[in-house]
Amino acid sequence: MLVAARQMTTILAQFEQTLSAFPDKTAVFGGDESLTFRQLHAEAAATAQALASLGVLAGDRVGICMQKNLDQVIAILGVLWANAIFVPIHPVLHAEQIGHMVDDCDMKLLITDSTRITELRDATHGRIVVGHGPAEEEMPSLKELRQKCRNAPVFFRAKPEDTAAIIYSSGSTGKPKGIMISHRNLADGSRIVASYLGTKATDRIAGVLSLNFDHGLNQLLQTLYAGASLYLHNLIFPRDLFRLLATKRITALPLMPVIITRMFDPQLPGPDADLDFSALRYVSTTGGPVTARMLDQLQRTFPGTDIVVMYGLTEAFRSSWLPPDQLSARRTSIGKAIPEVELYVLDDQGQDCPPGVPGQLVHRGGCVAKGYWNAPEATAERFRQIDRFPGETVVFSGDLVRRDEEGYLYFLARMDSMIKTRGFRVSPTEIEEHAHRFDGLLGAVAFGIDNPEIGQDIAVVYTTADRTPLASQVLTEHFRLGMPHHMVPRWFVHAEAFPATASQGKVDRVAVRRFALEKLAGLCSVQHNHDCT
Repeated sequence: MLVAARQMTTILAQFEQTLSAFPDKTAVFGGDESLTFRQLHAEAAATAQALASLGVLAGDRVGICMQKNLDQVIAILGVLWANAIFVPIHPVLHAEQIGHMVDDCDMKLLITDSTRITELRDATHGRIVVGHGPAEEEMPSLKELRQKCRNAPVFFRAKPEDTAAIIYSSGSTGKPKGIMISHRNLADGSRIVASYLGTKATDRIAGVLSLNFDHGLNQLLQTLYAGASLYLHNLIFPRDLFRLLATKRITALPLMPVIITRMFDPQLPGPDADLDFSALRYVSTTGGPVTARMLDQLQRTFPGTDIVVMYGLTEAFRSSWLPPDQLSARRTSIGKAIPEVELYVLDDQGQDCPPGVPGQLVHRGGCVAKGYWNAPEATAERFRQIDRFPGETVVFSGDLVRRDEEGYLYFLARMDSMIKTRGFRVSPTEIEEHAHRFDGLLGAVAFGIDNPEIGQDIAVVYTTADRTPLASQVLTEHFRLGMPHHMVPRWFVHAEAFPATASQGKVDRVAVRRFALEKLAGLCSVQHNHDCT
């Protein structure tokens, strides 16, 4: 059941409580630098005043396109303190992509690293762009402005339902949409996730994830809520991450599947044998399916550490989690609803699906976003009111799931990505899970290719541990021995690695599909040849 009266608060109100309890405790580490909660509070407040001096008003949209560092953390909190709306932008995006976000939300100002100021001024069509590097003649840096506003008072006035952030989806189909996140959403997300993970002031969280998408941002928000310490880390070489975990006695390691793959890349050195990971309390992961290989790698490297599988969508942040004691029995499950949330599996008529029958996952309760920015039709499609909950908005996820007899949920596919072949609806996830059982195969992405004779052929793009292709005949036999005839892929395409979406760090399935279709067209006739490696 849902909690009848949830806390009405903001993440900055939570920060104020933590500040009073732990003023001189280190909040965030970034390389050789760090900030206590008192210092972080002062820097964020000064940034808010600096933004006000540039004309930023309550409700204005302020973009933040920066590398992950202490300045990015300060900028995020400074925008919130200025009663403005922050728009996180991944720094790997091209100027044209950033320009779309700037225009779409009518951005007032953009904060970026000094290396991109000139480029992004051209892309933002005359809007103010400020950096953290050396000042230019016509515009001082934000650091300099912050110095001038160091002792100015800040009066935070935003209400819980006011918009705090606009997070753009990955844009894998069409232009990305901006999802409006309220101050209450941020506060709910920090408190709810901290409750089931047991986050507390003694925790040391590895900040491996990008702060530009919701799950990475939540690590900062949990830090502010619980009084923990966040260690920012840019993953380049896995060995450096393993050393950080051991030397800093990290207790919490939030990951995504693409990062797990990077950590255990067989072409790169792994952890030194003498490293001690005994302080690590849990590893959490979300953003895609966790394969048996990934679980084995995590469990062998971090024995005795809890592994927490989570599922969510930016429109409602987190929806479900699988407690660690259920992992061995329900390896492919995404678990049950998190606290203060109810999850339903509904058919096309809005009725509950019985156990085992696929339906759309619908999220009710905490963390429901406000909708899409300036997109009423898209908002009406996903954020709805239904008869059983009058006056309350629920989120239709667009994800096809099933529920077992005990209520545990299993993700099947995005509803618009189901493969229709030979009169059957086939889940790409099920195909990918079977592919992962083949020894030496590292990752898999399945999709359909139109074939008028049967509807669609099944294609699988795969990666391998040694980055060399496998014989398609061997993979075909693997499927023939373990799957029904209609679920045996017709095409196998090898890729050295999968591209990831910039905004969320997930496998870019659209880019993978485009790569495969180009390779199929270039190397074989789709009508006659099976071997496209």
